[in-house]
Amino acid sequence: MTTVPGLTAVERLRAGLDTFGARDQTIARFFIDHAEEVPFLSAGEIAESLSVSGAAITRFSQRVGFEGYPHLQRVIRQELRATLGIQQPGRQDAVVADFWRGERSNLDGLAALSEEQVLGLVRALVGARHLWIIGARASHGMALIAESLLASFRPHVHAHAADLLASRPEHLLEMGAQDAALVYTIRRYSRATTRVTRALQAQGVRILLLTDQGASPLAKTADHCLRLPTQGSEVVASVAPFVSLTGLIASLVARELGGGHLETAERLNAAFSVYEY
Repeated sequence: MTTVPGLTAVERLRAGLDTFGARDQTIARFFIDHAEEVPFLSAGEIAESLSVSGAAITRFSQRVGFEGYPHLQRVIRQELRATLGIQQPGRQDAVVADFWRGERSNLDGLAALSEEQVLGLVRALVGARHLWIIGARASHGMALIAESLLASFRPHVHAHAADLLASRPEHLLEMGAQDAALVYTIRRYSRATTRVTRALQAQGVRILLLTDQGASPLAKTADHCLRLPTQGSEVVASVAPFVSLTGLIASLVARELGGGHLETAERLNAAFSVYEY
């Protein structure tokens, strides 16, 4: 395939589609449609999903101008980082109004989530024996907020940083088929979150995913997936929809479970003089 200056790897594949044979078209379309998942996938995993051999992925990568699949994967990863990375801030006098306009738009966008979707996730959360709440980097802050809210209404709730779990994978053995993981992931998607979540899935843990409207590598395999609008300012993605939805989820969990656990927790808080008033 002829290299065209200024085009990304995915754009080059799209431009060359008509020149490919049938099998190469199938492989190329996978890279085009799943570009944001490619950094997390091995050649074998792509081959399995397309019912071709791993060697076919390698040969395709070479035919389109790369040394092999790892080279193509690395280029796509670098281009995604450039596209999704933090941008330099623009004019200061435009930031404040644009920020609040974006936040209002994102919160209005939550109305697109159906009640059935939200309640399905809540019931799975309520029915779990143990609930782990997982996030990495900025998403770990959301996991801590969710733990603080949900632990008031149900037992066995623990927030974990995906990075630490990935470094101590023996802790994953504590979870099984009666348990659930509430996973937060926002672009740029953390490799640690993906690895930990897939390991939990392999153990039968139900995955309840809160993500943005990008192509999270976990979205297609999660038991429940809610996609939230996160259009932000020039510098950061909006987290307001995640905070708002987490508050709604906590309220619905409280309704489902009643107040028994909360009453007991409040008595303990009083006994330990946790609050000033």
